[in-house]
Amino acid sequence: MSDYLDPNNEELLKDFFIEAQMQVEQLEQNILSIENNPNDKDSIDEIFRAAHTLKGGAATVQMAELASFTHIVEDLLDDIRAGQISITGNVVDSLLSSLDIIKLMLEARSEGDIYNEDITSIENTLHSFKNGTTVSEPAISSNSSKPTVKVKNSNDLSEYDLLELKNAAGNSDLYVVEVTFDPDNPMNSVGGIQIFTSLKSLGEVLKTSPDFDVLYDDNFNEKVKYYLASNEDIELIKKKSELTDVTLSSSVIALSNSDISSSTSQVDVEDVRKIDEVVEKVKYEDPVEVKEPDSEASFSEKEEVEDDGNSSSQISKKGKKNVNSQGSILRVDSRRIDEILNLVSEAVITKATFNQISNQFADSLMSFQNSETQYKDQLKRFFDALPELIDRFNREGTTSKEIKKYITDEFSSLNSVFDDFETNLKSTVNLFRSTATNLGRTTGDLHESVLRVRMVPIGQVFSRFPRLVRDLSKKLDKNINLIIEGEDTELDKSVIEDLLDPLMHCVRNSIDHGIESKQDRAAKGKSEDGHILLKAKNEGNMIVIEIADDGAGIDVKNIMAKAVKNGIIHENKNLTDLEAFNLIFEPGFSTAKSVTDISGRGVGLDVVRRKIEKLNGSVSVWSELGSGTRFTIKLPLTLAIIQGLLVRVGKEIFAIPITSVAESHRIKPNEIRFIDNYEVFNVREDVISLLRLNRLFRLPDDNSSEYKFVVIVGSGEKRMGLMVDSLIGEEDVVIKPLNDHYTSSPGIAGATILGDGTVSLIIDVSQLLELGMKNEVAERKQRDALILG
Repeated sequence: MSDYLDPNNEELLKDFFIEAQMQVEQLEQNILSIENNPNDKDSIDEIFRAAHTLKGGAATVQMAELASFTHIVEDLLDDIRAGQISITGNVVDSLLSSLDIIKLMLEARSEGDIYNEDITSIENTLHSFKNGTTVSEPAISSNSSKPTVKVKNSNDLSEYDLLELKNAAGNSDLYVVEVTFDPDNPMNSVGGIQIFTSLKSLGEVLKTSPDFDVLYDDNFNEKVKYYLASNEDIELIKKKSELTDVTLSSSVIALSNSDISSSTSQVDVEDVRKIDEVVEKVKYEDPVEVKEPDSEASFSEKEEVEDDGNSSSQISKKGKKNVNSQGSILRVDSRRIDEILNLVSEAVITKATFNQISNQFADSLMSFQNSETQYKDQLKRFFDALPELIDRFNREGTTSKEIKKYITDEFSSLNSVFDDFETNLKSTVNLFRSTATNLGRTTGDLHESVLRVRMVPIGQVFSRFPRLVRDLSKKLDKNINLIIEGEDTELDKSVIEDLLDPLMHCVRNSIDHGIESKQDRAAKGKSEDGHILLKAKNEGNMIVIEIADDGAGIDVKNIMAKAVKNGIIHENKNLTDLEAFNLIFEPGFSTAKSVTDISGRGVGLDVVRRKIEKLNGSVSVWSELGSGTRFTIKLPLTLAIIQGLLVRVGKEIFAIPITSVAESHRIKPNEIRFIDNYEVFNVREDVISLLRLNRLFRLPDDNSSEYKFVVIVGSGEKRMGLMVDSLIGEEDVVIKPLNDHYTSSPGIAGATILGDGTVSLIIDVSQLLELGMKNEVAERKQRDALILG
């Protein structure tokens, strides 16, 4: 049990960081909540509880700097909860700044380091809210700072128990440390665990009284005795057993052999004299210095923590350990696990049924073999008797009707030889079909249940934006209200992890470019408060995310002028408003008049489109000048299974994500045109470039077919026709990642296994478009070089 508190225990640290992250998110959400509603008592209580839990957890894993700083924040929150401090903008700003420091401390610890930046300023700010005075450290009395050395009281352990402890201590000295805890400490129930952890760094805690299990039950114990085997100085043991605001007093007893061998109810005078000599020899430092234990054992709430070779610093010296690198953690509703277990149990039953069917097929096979033997024997008897029968019938002049009747009566058993086999086989086949149907249903449900396990609410991403909107609106001096809808909408975790950056760019764009300043909004007759809507909803097997604002909107004329200036389009090209809006996704495109640290460099929305397309999704924008702008992102619910269009190229089959397919056409080779030696195909009024997959992947060309098929992929201006030999149809495909050197294959997103066991490669449309354009440019340069040469 004691190993659980080992600060080097990676499992313990991993659990702590997961819990700490949840507490930090809860703190941030509720701090923002009380800014808008200072009278929200529930949020204030939640903030205090989260800070208290975070402090206790940090103390348990010996993160003294985090426990100390969080205690200062907790003091302020306690005063807010008691109504002694009003919630103002400055208080909220200070709490959020403190939360940022807590995040940095956690990040440093997760990387095996310790946060050592100066935080005196923010600590003084937090203290100043308490009537403008700095909170002083509780003084340590001189009595508690001096060691109390006592003879072992015999009422706790028998002489045999003491001898056993002495043997367990080996060459180390045996001490009994008795600690009295402060009942007024808000964390009094974990005080015993904290001292246990502190003393454990000096040696081995062989026993506690009460037992460790009792200490771990989260109940307050006023006095606890620790039996410690250690070679450390008694002065250091004394220091380690005292924690400010946690303990009231402590005593250290050195148990010698004479103490153990003597009667447990009497004390030898010589032993008392020896103990008095120890008291005279032991000198303790000034009480102020006793208040500064090293960071390994210190859970006292002080402003500075000294590092004197404690275990925490030793962790970083041994090498940085990134506790969070062990893989992401997925929290799953237990009901979903129960559902999977139920389906697995059904699959096990189905497996047993298939075993039974297998035995029945074996029995049927044996029945068939027996029937076959019987049939052959009877058939042989019939042919053996046939010559004699023919002679007989000729002699007697038997009519054909009589012959037929005789043979039927004599050999009628031939017709029923396989009856039992047929009956058993039909029964077994029916059972097989029924069980196969059940298996299909079970595996389908199991597949959906496993996918639901990977589904997490998109609120995990949305919850990060209230703080972003608040900070940026203050920085830009704008009043912006963020409205979040559909945060319970679920999405695959692999999609969630890559969704934050695109949403971040869109929201920042709305804040900086979309929402006008207070003065401009007032001049337009709008409310000074701008609004940004962050909304998620399901549409079939897709999720739709909208980022909308009621700002200035997009000026199509400015977009067109900038596009012409940048050489993106020709000045005579006519574009619809929707096509013009999509120009803002071009690399380097920006209509911002100045570059700031928020936006204006023309890289944000380009990143949005590339990342969304990488997730097999799409992004579009709609705007009305003067009314606002709306970004719409469509994503598949999961990347594990997608709908794909299966196409055949030569003997190979490829899968194209259906979300990237615009349309398909059947054409004859003579319908292909050439422009500047590029193959193109006319689709209504558009000219689409063609890319032959057989040439791209170096597959043999099938010239025997009268028709070719063109699958048009992409969106907006970036569209291309993929020429294939035939279309097979739509099918749900399970994406399998490619390993080793295949991972760098351009234009390939993964592979899937079809129903017949063949492997089909899945095309990455966005990479394919880029690859096709690069090939076109390379071919053009090669032709130009030949012409000039």
